[in-house]
Amino acid sequence: MEKNQEELERLLDALRQGKLKGHEISRAVQAFGENNFQVARPEVETLLQSDDFELRFVALKVLTQYWHLAEHWETAYQVLLHDPEVECRFRAARDLGSLKMNTQDARTLNVLAHIVCNEQEELIVREASYGAMLGILRYDPQEQWRIAAHGIDFATGVDWEMVKRYCKINENI
Repeated sequence: MEKNQEELERLLDALRQGKLKGHEISRAVQAFGENNFQVARPEVETLLQSDDFELRFVALKVLTQYWHLAEHWETAYQVLLHDPEVECRFRAARDLGSLKMNTQDARTLNVLAHIVCNEQEELIVREASYGAMLGILRYDPQEQWRIAAHGIDFATGVDWEMVKRYCKINENI
């Protein structure tokens, strides 16, 4: 949703003054991301520590997918490994994929491959991690849509040879 500078500044002021609540905050942060309003970066980064998981994941999405801030790779990595909410973890996998799309980044592929292989992790997190791996290797919007819409059959739809190769590569990273 396109907003002008004045509207964004009003939203930021309202956020700073504590006048926004719940979904209003999420919508404001989303607007900051969509409009590349990086003046709000300190407030967005603060939301990464929110008790509200929706605010955590929208903040991370803005920092990684909209603003492509490479320094938040570590943030997404920590969320993927440690956030108590499944929704935050699966979105963090997507965020890592977005940050490293088409780069063949070995470190990120290694991290994601370990998640794909972790049978204790929720299936949706493993699926998002596999989809992110594919996007890092060679982004294909149709393939990403298919995975998002239909999931992955882990018995037949995963290239386990590739996943295990990335699990072994760069173990010292």
